[in-house]
Amino acid sequence: MKQMKFSVSHVVRVAVEPKNPQDLPKLVEGLKRLAKSDPMVQCCNESSGEHSIAGDGELHLEFCLKDLEEDHACIPIKKSDPDVSYKESIANTSDKMCLSKSPNKHIRLFCMAQPLG
Repeated sequence: MKQMKFSVSHVVRVAVEPKNPQDLPKLVEGLKRLAKSDPMVQCCNESSGEHSIAGDGELHLEFCLKDLEEDHACIPIKKSDPDVSYKESIANTSDKMCLSKSPNKHIRLFCMAQPLG
């Protein structure tokens, strides 16, 4: 079977650590199991020694943390506040019209950006 590829960026990140420092090996093993069970989550160890989990949204991350705590690591963990990687918005209406064509060149899509509010 081929491995599935996803074109989704991980926008929400949470740092995790065990409540009891002696449970760190269990946390590391639980993070490995979580990464295997959910291909949409990214578990990484920062150079500072901090363990973090990145997901596609706050709800997805909530379920991942619940699974980590109850199923994979089976230890109580401390979680940081969610950190959103980037935020983009539009301040003014664009002055340029953008054009996108379909692969067969039969469909054209013209776009202009403007703020929602």
